[in-house]
Amino acid sequence: MFALSVGLGFAACASRSSSAPAESSNKREPAQPTLPGLPPKASMNLEQARKYVLTLVNRDRAEHGLAPVVMDEVANRAGQRHAEDMAKVGYTAHWGSDGSVPEQRYSEAGGSDFVQENAGCLADGKQRKLDAVARFEAAELERVEHAFMDEKPPHDGHRRNILKATHTAFGVGVAKPSGLGIACLSQEFVDDYGDYSALPKTARAGDTITISGDVKGPVAFGGVGIGRIDSAQPLTATYLNTTYTYAVPSPSELYFPKGFVTKKPVEVKGKHFRIEVPLGKPGVAGRYEVSIWGKFPGAGQQLEMVSLRVIDVH
Repeated sequence: MFALSVGLGFAACASRSSSAPAESSNKREPAQPTLPGLPPKASMNLEQARKYVLTLVNRDRAEHGLAPVVMDEVANRAGQRHAEDMAKVGYTAHWGSDGSVPEQRYSEAGGSDFVQENAGCLADGKQRKLDAVARFEAAELERVEHAFMDEKPPHDGHRRNILKATHTAFGVGVAKPSGLGIACLSQEFVDDYGDYSALPKTARAGDTITISGDVKGPVAFGGVGIGRIDSAQPLTATYLNTTYTYAVPSPSELYFPKGFVTKKPVEVKGKHFRIEVPLGKPGVAGRYEVSIWGKFPGAGQQLEMVSLRVIDVH
């Protein structure tokens, strides 16, 4: 992820992915709205703006031979929360002003899959009111997508995220500070390759939880991970605008099926898996991240994260 200045106070950042394919960059031609009932060059409400951003993303994916992503309402909610926060506080980052991170916001919105985020907004640290009845111009939305897609390697995190082949779904938050012709976007790309049993939203450190579910599609089950980051604390716009990088935290504990070196084996029957594990040690609070890992065809023993959920542990 990195920060990019574009025009009037616009900045952008993308979550880092080790598996996203790098592509050469091409200039984008301006797109025209193709939404039913929407005249060319018409301004859009929030729902129309979301659909238009999805149209832009799928156009760019199609140009590189990639399957389209579908709209995901849970990811929309997570993205809207973040876009509005960035627009109100005047920053661009993956942390929120409340200290939240992308996978946490997605979990709290009800998501259970793996999400990676592109973000673009202001970076001046000025508090503003949101435009409560915002209308969005096509050019405002294209400007953000163009900035993402025109990146050059190795600083092309947004572009690689848009063009990641394993993405299946997409959500987007769109917000506008009052009086400014700038659209703040939080693009949420989802990899949906399983159905997982619910996890508690909160727990006590040292509690044992059950992690289970079924991987689906081309994915074979690979493992379960448990990681930890500190509890969320409020962050200032000044600090947030210096956070140019964000990487999904790596698990500190990994559990594999029988036949692999593992502290405790995961029970696996076909696509189904199940394990009971403790959440850290008693007295060690924080945000605990539960990850599910899978193997894609042709990738050998390489594991890819297909689910990441956050539990607030006290």
